[in-house]
Amino acid sequence: MAGLDGLRVLLLLAGLVAMANFQANPAVEPKTLTSQVNPTGQVNPTVKPTTPTGQVNPTVLATATGQTNSTVVLATTTGQLTPTDQSTTGPPAPMCKYSGEADKTGFLFTFENVTEGNYSIELTKRSTNESNKVTVALSGTNQTHLLQYLKPSTDYTVHISPSKHLTVTCGRNLELKTNGINQDEIVELPTDSYQDICYETEWNIWNTVFNVSSKKYKFCIKPKYTDLCTNLTTSLNSYPPLNFTKWISLEYLNPDNIKLEVPNKLPAEINWKNQKDLKCEGLGINFTCEGPDKKKYKLDKLEPYTKYTCTGVLYNLHNKTIAIEKRVTKEVNITCDLELKVRDTPSKESVKFKWNASSKHCPNLSQPYDLSYSCNCVRKGQARNSKAIDARPSKARSCEVTGLLPFTEYNCEIQPNFNGTPIGTATNKQSKTSAGVPQDVTIKLTTQVENNAFKVECTDLKKEDWKGPKIFYHATITGSEEKKTNEKCFFQFGDLSYSTGYTVSIVAFNGVNSGKALIVQLQTSYPTAGVLLRVLVLLGFSVLTLVVVLHLIDWWRTRGNKTATEECIGLNSASDAPPAREHLGPGASDEQLHTVDIDMDQPPRGPTVVQRGAQRAVGSAQDQADPGEISDDEATYENLEDPPRCVEDTADAGVHCVTVHQLSK
Repeated sequence: MAGLDGLRVLLLLAGLVAMANFQANPAVEPKTLTSQVNPTGQVNPTVKPTTPTGQVNPTVLATATGQTNSTVVLATTTGQLTPTDQSTTGPPAPMCKYSGEADKTGFLFTFENVTEGNYSIELTKRSTNESNKVTVALSGTNQTHLLQYLKPSTDYTVHISPSKHLTVTCGRNLELKTNGINQDEIVELPTDSYQDICYETEWNIWNTVFNVSSKKYKFCIKPKYTDLCTNLTTSLNSYPPLNFTKWISLEYLNPDNIKLEVPNKLPAEINWKNQKDLKCEGLGINFTCEGPDKKKYKLDKLEPYTKYTCTGVLYNLHNKTIAIEKRVTKEVNITCDLELKVRDTPSKESVKFKWNASSKHCPNLSQPYDLSYSCNCVRKGQARNSKAIDARPSKARSCEVTGLLPFTEYNCEIQPNFNGTPIGTATNKQSKTSAGVPQDVTIKLTTQVENNAFKVECTDLKKEDWKGPKIFYHATITGSEEKKTNEKCFFQFGDLSYSTGYTVSIVAFNGVNSGKALIVQLQTSYPTAGVLLRVLVLLGFSVLTLVVVLHLIDWWRTRGNKTATEECIGLNSASDAPPAREHLGPGASDEQLHTVDIDMDQPPRGPTVVQRGAQRAVGSAQDQADPGEISDDEATYENLEDPPRCVEDTADAGVHCVTVHQLSK
């Protein structure tokens, strides 16, 4: 019994402890304890956790074995509030109350019974969900805070929270909207540079939600060149929309925006290219130029090929006063398009040049400017820098280059100069000097090949010594009109008279001019015995040949019997048949004359043919009145130059004679 009493005491104490825990943490729900009896008679507790953390801390207070009593397990919780946590035992945390309203360029927040410390104010732009935070310090004496530099006419969500170390709970979020922007809340800033038009405002006109590091916002507008002399209107994207209008005076002109053009001509000009884009009327630019000599010049006094720095100032055209003290500068150097048309007149050792100088851009280039010309020539194929032959510079439009070689090609150039300095591009001209006189011929060798024959040889000239287009040597000897010509200086003279003096003249001829004659004296010698013998043999052979030829001629003329007989044959003049054939008997002569009487209107169509035996003789028929009229056939025959008339019929004008010649056997 004593053991049973002790067990009851323990259960009583456990119940008291459980009741104390329940009173200390009313937020924690009580645990449900169930027990099951196992076959051994023991109790197995099952704990269902209902603590915020879901953990169970069983504490075994007592166990009993060998008895039917149960083992009791007590479940407790762990978390923020425990029996030892003093904060859960005190009063609830204080609440921070605040309110807000649109004020100036932001919101004015008012706090009630605020606990001193730092508070975070977070603003979220509802249209874009962008947010930003700012930390402010509040105290018992500072119960308000003005948050400025926000965007105008914008809806914000405001959330205020205390710092971590404060045991303060703030209320709900606020939905606020800023005021709209006013024209007088944007101020134009003064400027000295007149490059931009700048404005300043306390409103946040940028894209950020707000920026606590800046108290004012600045924005600028840069006027364009075309905005000058106009009312420039700028629109601000705000609520309500604002427009700013400002007159853009010439003070805002940027001289770099003025586009200038210098035409390459004389008199010099400087054109204001984009003047028409400017809305300002009655403006011009007056230029004054400074040359290399540091002197001042007007545009119409500028010289070509000279560098000038010209400065222009804007002035009013109607009263010639300066419109604004802003200046533009432009470099000017007029390079005229000088063109030379050159004519050359070559001689043997020089070339004269004349030219016409013209320029489209500089029509009065020659006067009064210091313009001169220099001429030089160099042999074709040679470098100009070391071989050029120069003429003296001259202001005249002509020059002469001397000291040249005859009949030689040259590359010449005419270079314009201004104040002694070459300008532009030189004009090239190819020229060839005219033919000169060949060099003198010098004797090389004179050889007597026979008593009356010589060989003369002289030194050939070089190509450049000819000074002309041709190469010929002419040689003449006294007593002969013949002129020998050769491309080599080599001549032979033979069959000269014995023991006689001769003068030989040799000249070089280049197709245009002849050089100085080379005179050579020759002297033939007496003939020798061998020479005389050869002369006699040749003379005898010539005489013998002449005799033989004459004999053959005489034999040819006298061969055969030359006796001739004449026979007159009368024919019917009305008949157009050819003359009849006759048969000559033995002993007849080889040549017979037959007379044929025919009609003049019907001349014979063929010759009279006399045939004797197997021999055939052919004759020729001639008109007695006109011996030139000969009727011939294809046979071979002789024509009588003057055929005789027929003796029997000399009075008959119609009688014709035919002579028949017998062909030789």
